[in-house]
Amino acid sequence: MKKIIIIDDETHCINVLTSLIKKVHTDYEIIGTFSNPESGLKFIKTNPLDLLFLDIEMPNLNGFALLDKILPIDFDIIFTTAYDQYAIRAFEYSAINYLLKPITEKSIVKALSGWEKRRKKTTIEQWQLLHNNINSPEINASRIALPTAVGYHIVDIKNIVRCESDNNYTYFFLVNENNLLICKTLKEIEKMLCDYGFLRVHQSHLINPQYVKAILKQDGGTVLMNDKKEIPVSRQKRNEINNILESMLRFGQ
Repeated sequence: MKKIIIIDDETHCINVLTSLIKKVHTDYEIIGTFSNPESGLKFIKTNPLDLLFLDIEMPNLNGFALLDKILPIDFDIIFTTAYDQYAIRAFEYSAINYLLKPITEKSIVKALSGWEKRRKKTTIEQWQLLHNNINSPEINASRIALPTAVGYHIVDIKNIVRCESDNNYTYFFLVNENNLLICKTLKEIEKMLCDYGFLRVHQSHLINPQYVKAILKQDGGTVLMNDKKEIPVSRQKRNEINNILESMLRFGQ
């Protein structure tokens, strides 16, 4: 049985989590719940576990400060938080699991399902990336953690040339780096990168316009990327995409 600990200064949140976890996963064992983070920290140091549900905003010892006392860790974490949308993006860019309060059965099922599918040890670089993004949520992140089959790979967003769908996976094509196969759908990637100017030009393709070399009108419309790959542009988006790209090329953006 997978062993779980819950640390949250709000007792009703602990009760909700406990009830929902027991309801959706009878093979999980909750071995400790703590509204006092110091007590939870002491328990963690002497008891092996698989997964920690950890509140971020707690008095005296918040979630990040607690983790700093036990890094590096050999278990997984799902943060519970009431942070706003800007801070939530920091978790997504860092590829670190989180649950938004108030917690529902649907959200706990999704979180646990995602954890089961993508269990990979969180790296020190991911924690640092999360710290940086949380502390400056109003500033666009410059790096992103990408889950691969062997762990997490952190890349500079500016070095992403394009992304290509492969069913439930996505290929990343990068500047001066090997290509990566990521354990996320293109739809998930598009949501994360749309604020950085990336364009979904086709059902299977997301591109960084900064690396467009030319717009080709033949064959129904394609864009030529700097890596010499011709990317098809869907009929529904052709006019919109061409106008955006032509404007960028015209002004040298």
